[in-house]
Amino acid sequence: MSGGFEKRFFWATRLFTLVAVIASIAGALLMFYLGAANTIEAFVLQIRPSAEAAAGLPVNEATVITLMDALDRFLIGMVLLFFGYGVYGLFIRPEYGPRALGLPGWLHVERLGQLKQTIAEVIIVVLFVLFLRVALEAFHGGEGEMAPASLGRFLALPGAILLLSAALRLVRLHPKEEPSRWPVRDGDSE
Repeated sequence: MSGGFEKRFFWATRLFTLVAVIASIAGALLMFYLGAANTIEAFVLQIRPSAEAAAGLPVNEATVITLMDALDRFLIGMVLLFFGYGVYGLFIRPEYGPRALGLPGWLHVERLGQLKQTIAEVIIVVLFVLFLRVALEAFHGGEGEMAPASLGRFLALPGAILLLSAALRLVRLHPKEEPSRWPVRDGDSE
């Protein structure tokens, strides 16, 4: 009888992951809201430019930076949704496929490594977008030449992106299938 109790107990503990599902979906909603607010801010900046909104940048560059912030937030929101759906599918309803949950097949998560891989890839993309933002601010901010300390901080970000990308490539949490170089036709032997 204790074996049945243990099985039910451990099966019920998987419901703790509902906290992660609910929190990640709530976080995704927040990120979508912030991304939409940044997009509206970019339109307002173009329609009614103001000196303090541009922060020393030309209006067009300030608009691009604001839209890049929106892109970051939308991207993070999509990853939070992917994470929430993935945790739900892995822990809460592992017996259901993505179609049974009303999700497209590409949102189906088979392993925890898939979630880790996706999050790591998005971190690299977010850092890349951050670097573009810093570069725009540095070169269009009217500061002229950069001091050596500022240049070191400026170059640290692409260095970090490169190291994270290399580490992700080496770790391969969830290797992707390599496409075949040559199509195999009927009757051909491999």
